[in-house]
Amino acid sequence: MQNKVHNMMAWRQDIFAGLSVAAIALPAQMATAHLAGFPVIYGLYVFVVSSLGFFIFGNNRYLSCGADSTIAPIFAVSLASYATLFSVQYMALASLLALLVGGILLCVYIFKLGWVSNLLSYPVTLGFLAGVSIHIIVSQLPSILGLPHSSASPFQTLYHLAQHITQLNLITTFIGGGVFAFIFWFSRQYKRFPAALVALAISIAIEVALNSHSIDIPTLSNPAGFELHWAFIGLPWHQALTIFPLALLIAMICIVQTSAVSSTIKDRNTTPNFNRDFAGIGLGSVLSGLIGGFPGNASPPRSMLIQQGGAHSKWAALFSAAVICLVLLYAQNIFHLIPKATLAGILMYVGLSIFKWNEIKRIYHQNRQEFYLCLTTILMIVTFRIDIGVMFGVLLSLLHSVFIITRPNCEELFREPNGDHWGHRSRLNPEHNLSAEEDVAVLHFSAPLYFTTFSYFEERILNLVNTRPLLRLVIIDASSISDMDLTAVDKIEVLSQKLAHRNITLIFINIEHPRFRRLVETTNLLTILGQEIEYKNIEVAITAYR
Repeated sequence: MQNKVHNMMAWRQDIFAGLSVAAIALPAQMATAHLAGFPVIYGLYVFVVSSLGFFIFGNNRYLSCGADSTIAPIFAVSLASYATLFSVQYMALASLLALLVGGILLCVYIFKLGWVSNLLSYPVTLGFLAGVSIHIIVSQLPSILGLPHSSASPFQTLYHLAQHITQLNLITTFIGGGVFAFIFWFSRQYKRFPAALVALAISIAIEVALNSHSIDIPTLSNPAGFELHWAFIGLPWHQALTIFPLALLIAMICIVQTSAVSSTIKDRNTTPNFNRDFAGIGLGSVLSGLIGGFPGNASPPRSMLIQQGGAHSKWAALFSAAVICLVLLYAQNIFHLIPKATLAGILMYVGLSIFKWNEIKRIYHQNRQEFYLCLTTILMIVTFRIDIGVMFGVLLSLLHSVFIITRPNCEELFREPNGDHWGHRSRLNPEHNLSAEEDVAVLHFSAPLYFTTFSYFEERILNLVNTRPLLRLVIIDASSISDMDLTAVDKIEVLSQKLAHRNITLIFINIEHPRFRRLVETTNLLTILGQEIEYKNIEVAITAYR
């Protein structure tokens, strides 16, 4: 009896969570489809098949996927260079892209390649999201203001709007701005309140009232003629290689965003399985491509809503898809009553929600170098075409990673006065007068000695030699060196000879890691350095060489 009651409560919470998500998803998915260059009804199609695909393969019971405002403007801008937005050719290209992205994500699952999500550093990811946010917000201003559209960069769009500001449409500005303000306020005061859905209903009522007084404003086109169809055979497969780099980029973004959702919005009782989540997103994109849709992605806000709704299983997301199916069956005849300014207002809020201002501010206070990295990413994405900016952002992240890897921590150790304890300056008592020995320098190197790290290792030693004319002994605390390659061995010998010409001895102490110890023995490193024995203590080593 208790199990039956528990199961009924679980189903009830799943249904409630599904209804809550559907109320949020309905207007947002329509708006995102418009942003992606598709009729708004396709946003609902993509949401349904993406939810089904994740239900079959995905792991995270809270994750909701569908049309995504992060990737939509990226592939829309890229594909617009091959075909006109909203055209049959454009939609066919986007469907082909969805199949390619889905196939890549399924390969990531099969070959367990989820680790590639680590290639984008957190500051670059924040900068990427902020840049996309600016693109979304600025691109919706023409629809809200009722001014001519410009597909240029945000700077050019703002300049274009300033030139035509005298043609401002006060009615669309009131509707779009009102929708944005309404959602913005309610979403912060009452997180579960379907503000976007209510704003959509109010704007439809306003449109009906205006229409009765013969006042026309731009509205969405009638979705008739955009029913589901099998798109596989008629797709432009001859262009698959052309758009494959874009598919890799979109798949990379899907991996990063899905792993972020799965790691932050997770079931505490289960271990996250990112690869299965990638497979769920991938299958959803494949299904979307087969019905003529576009790529989908994980949604952080909808996933958070499912978790807050107390969902017990993946059925919650499927229930939300079922509700959208009912809308598709019985409410298509109201789509043409939706003002374009309404979707623009919704998209402006969506764009603002992915701009993580507090996180960027936190990075500014904690690490200025990473803040400038984030800022550079934002400027590149805003300045260049969005897809080119994103690729530059990925490249910047990789270069930053290489920079960090090749310049590991290499810190000089200091001795406490009147004692024999050596340590990092930050770990010793700051009230003590810490000073370096004139003729001895002790360095702690916290990385393997590889060809990638040796240049920095050598640079730190030579800097000490050049600034300390009385230096006669350089001691390397090897307690954190776990490995070494043959290139490093050869270069250590050359470095030792350079130092010997200046009457400076180089020695290694505290060789602790088994692999490094084995390599030291097999390469005769200590013999090469003229070091007779292995020292376990800094003071003993200093005494032996003085």
